[in-house]
Amino acid sequence: MTRTVTIATETWPLAKPFVIARGQRSETQVVVVSIEQDGAVGRGESTPTARYGETCTTVTAQLREIVPELSDGLSRTALQQRLAAGAARNAVDAALWDLEAKLSGKTVAELTALPWPDTVNTVQTISLLSPDEMAAAAVTLRGYPLIKVKLNDKLVLERVEAVHAQAPQAKLLVDANESWSMDLLQEMAPRLVSMNVVVIEQPLPTGRDEALAFYRCPLPLAADESCHTRAELAYLRGKYDIINIKLDKTGGLTEALALLHEASSGGLQVMVGCMLGTSLGIAPAMFVATRASYVDLDAPALLARDRRHKLVINNGVMSALPVQLWGC
Repeated sequence: MTRTVTIATETWPLAKPFVIARGQRSETQVVVVSIEQDGAVGRGESTPTARYGETCTTVTAQLREIVPELSDGLSRTALQQRLAAGAARNAVDAALWDLEAKLSGKTVAELTALPWPDTVNTVQTISLLSPDEMAAAAVTLRGYPLIKVKLNDKLVLERVEAVHAQAPQAKLLVDANESWSMDLLQEMAPRLVSMNVVVIEQPLPTGRDEALAFYRCPLPLAADESCHTRAELAYLRGKYDIINIKLDKTGGLTEALALLHEASSGGLQVMVGCMLGTSLGIAPAMFVATRASYVDLDAPALLARDRRHKLVINNGVMSALPVQLWGC
């Protein structure tokens, strides 16, 4: 078996700045791995994340280390032990799934025994801005059934009230990105119930969420930064109601599906989310979306431009995964 492996870094501008509690971005950089074998090419994309100590440079360096093994036929199963969970493994894992589909003549849906993603409902995200700016953004999203609202520890009620007033029919998922204290959570949670908030995502910093085990929150709590792989599940149970599966955290679809199964079997609900990537990076996560309670895969809608074959979101409904894009 002989394979040709290509690694590329790409920069994609955003339609408008994306702002969360940790900072602001006007573009996103992704790493794309292509693996060619017997005339077929499998592709995978990942988004390195500074929060987890990743850059395109570090991820590319990880990938270059295993190019000889990939060229010699490194399997997707062996990859799980060869690279740690993270963006580097995600890019390769996705490329190997795509390559397997093309070489076998079976879609990823057939390989995973999951349905081909069609009409998946996703949230749309409102960045952390002034209450007036967030209200203006909410006006454009009135047709969306579920909106994610980015927050920090300032003007929490004012920001949520502003969005709720302009999109009163939408359910709101508020995401603090680790910026709250336990005192603030206890103060805010009861007051958010009346504003159609249905989930509070990652209120406390990772490693400081032990206190959640002794708190009965009036709203479901979702773990994002605190949950990467199955290894965290035992710690998260009893603290959170929902886990947010992101393939750049799990290190790819392979671990994501295992995490989905184990979490669901253990009574946790699943949200599937994403980093800021193109439709190519979102494609594998759509298979998790077919079994998730909440879907946050709106990254393609945040880009100024996307790939030729792309996902389109209309009032929260994602188009079917294009067969030309990935997995077929």
